[in-house]
Amino acid sequence: MSASPAPLSWLLRAGLLVLLSLGLNGTVDATDKPDLARLYANSVENPDQPPVILIPGLMGSTLIDAKTGKQIWPGGLSTLAFSDYRDLTKMDSSDGGGLVAGDLFYGIAGVDFYEALLDSLEKVGQFHRGVPGQPAGTGNARRHYYVFTYDWRKDNTESVRELHALIEQIRVDYHDPKLRVDIIAHSNGGLIANYYLRYGPRDVLEDKQFTPWHEGDQRIRRLIMLGTPNLGSVKSVERLMYGMRLAVRTVPVEVMATLVTPFEALPHPMVKSIVDTDGNPLDIDIYDPAMWQARHWSVYSPEVIARVRAASTTPEAGDKSVADLQATFVHNLHRARRFQLALTAPVPASTVDIATFGGDCRMTAARAMLVEDPAGSKLVFRPAETAPSRIGEPGKKHDGHRSVDRIDYERLLADPGDGLVTRSSQVGRLPGAHATASADFQPLPIAQTFFLCETHERLTANPYFQNNLLYFLLTP
Repeated sequence: MSASPAPLSWLLRAGLLVLLSLGLNGTVDATDKPDLARLYANSVENPDQPPVILIPGLMGSTLIDAKTGKQIWPGGLSTLAFSDYRDLTKMDSSDGGGLVAGDLFYGIAGVDFYEALLDSLEKVGQFHRGVPGQPAGTGNARRHYYVFTYDWRKDNTESVRELHALIEQIRVDYHDPKLRVDIIAHSNGGLIANYYLRYGPRDVLEDKQFTPWHEGDQRIRRLIMLGTPNLGSVKSVERLMYGMRLAVRTVPVEVMATLVTPFEALPHPMVKSIVDTDGNPLDIDIYDPAMWQARHWSVYSPEVIARVRAASTTPEAGDKSVADLQATFVHNLHRARRFQLALTAPVPASTVDIATFGGDCRMTAARAMLVEDPAGSKLVFRPAETAPSRIGEPGKKHDGHRSVDRIDYERLLADPGDGLVTRSSQVGRLPGAHATASADFQPLPIAQTFFLCETHERLTANPYFQNNLLYFLLTP
């Protein structure tokens, strides 16, 4: 989509929302919350209100065994505490087995992911949960929202095709072949919506050129992206390096490497996400498998290879499992590079109104530090891991004449964000000196931005986000 000036009405609206959220005196009483029901009492009478689709983020859909119906992800609290989730590697099989998407992962252990958001849509927005394939009804009964659950282990282009099928079905249910929907897309869901808006249900990743689709604004009226890693997240690098910490367990590298979406959320190829111990950006291509192999990282590390072989019945089977895992890693890196580039390729202008919501009060991992020592090389992701003894940096150095202040590693490695996604990634803007500009880089044109002091996993439940979301959806 070509960058174009935001409509004046949206700019004024965005500015007004910021002022309202801060209060006239610039402060907010933590006990005060907007009375959503009263604020939007007159906004629920619009007979032409479009249906809404909610797209959850990575791991935001439950996964169940297609044969037994048993929930594999997330399972219960005991599963979160004791499982390493190796069952997540079970993809589709010829006998109809494997895992399929179930319902929303609403929340766990006191953390609400989507329950409060749906509650606002229902009780304040007067939306009813729609069922694809059932007629939309008439009058106020036509105010529907739909939940798009998907298998987040797989390539996002597969989910895009399923999203297209859902929109087409909703058009049939509404008896309106020209119907446009509104989309609320959380985290990875925003990447799915971004791709769909640009390319529709087509897989363009292997094409020489990314040929745009010209029907996105015929199907989408407004798009809300919440905490979306539009330029990826360095957290994905860490997860592919060391696994993903989950409760008191870690999903190991050999499992993470089989999931496609962590690769598709890697930092954008134009973002220099690795620095040296002095803070200088390095020209290291994280999408190059040879780079990982040469440093014995991830699926090429002796520890991972040993675990994969140990889990096999014979040495021959172990060698094949290692080779298959590494081939999958190479394939996923290639597709992820193309996916990220496709999301910032120039496309024609669109009439879709796009709003970005996110958090920017938490210092968030933005870069990793490459540390080379006789034992090999490693990546450091947190300022706390940059102790002098760990990276060979003596801190306060003296060159014989004057002292040299040590590096501010927190500022070097982290930027403001929501704890998972930086603010610059949320808005799709290259982070200054840590990026390489290109004429081929063109993020989505955003009409409205709104930031909160909230963490990534709690964004959807924030009442101030819900207030501004409803304003964006319900205002004609």
